[in-house]
Amino acid sequence: MAADLDDLQRKLDALKEAGRRAEEQMGDFSRMREQISQLQAAATSADRSVTVTASPGGVTDIQFTQDALHLSPAQLSSTVMSTLQLAIAEAARKQAEVVQEYVPDSDVLERVRRTQDELFGSHAEQPQQAPVDDDEAPDSFLDGGR
Repeated sequence: MAADLDDLQRKLDALKEAGRRAEEQMGDFSRMREQISQLQAAATSADRSVTVTASPGGVTDIQFTQDALHLSPAQLSSTVMSTLQLAIAEAARKQAEVVQEYVPDSDVLERVRRTQDELFGSHAEQPQQAPVDDDEAPDSFLDGGR
């Protein structure tokens, strides 16, 4: 009978410990979710004409300097798109870093980095502008095509 009580007490203690760990994990999950919701990443083009800010939910801001007005439409489009990719990729990496912190046994950060390397290669490092044929490109964005 004493052995049965001891066994029952061990099971009760194990159940209490499982409940404590579950509560701790819920707290960790809430902290992780809060950190991710506040996360932002900004990227600026190499020529400093475009800055994009992104969060895990998407793009939150795009800023242009006066230099952007001197780009052709093709150059501006290419600059915006490559800077968008950089900001979104950085936001994804930051999100993966937060998840990795709370789930250390996960390889989420490595998987995100590997996927970005496969998708973007060296383009993820520096935004590139589209090559411009001087005969076809307008002198500036304000020229409206010429």
